[in-house]
Amino acid sequence: FAFPFSCLGSARNELIVEIISKTTAFLSTLGSYLIVSDIAKKVRNRKETDPYQRIMVGLSIFDVLVSFFVLFLGTWMVPKETGWLWAIGNTSSCSAQGFFFLFGFAGEAYYQAAISLNILLL
Repeated sequence: FAFPFSCLGSARNELIVEIISKTTAFLSTLGSYLIVSDIAKKVRNRKETDPYQRIMVGLSIFDVLVSFFVLFLGTWMVPKETGWLWAIGNTSSCSAQGFFFLFGFAGEAYYQAAISLNILLL
């Protein structure tokens, strides 16, 4: 039995993909949070931070947005009418997820470009 709008072929495959996606998204969110908290601790202790560290804070903040709202919450924010696995959202939650998707990935791309430029100019 395949769910409507599913390209994974079976409910088992969809479940496996969802579990892996939520697990890796949680780990990504945790890692980005630790980067932000480590650099914030340096700032609170009045220690010097270099431009690379400040860029990494911005990149990590956008990564938290994408990892949590898009990848971790994933199908939970999709309208339940779609029939996707674990879909319990509505059109408003889907629109909010779309906003975080566009905003987060655009921010990540800009911060990746900033890191590349920073390294190129060193």
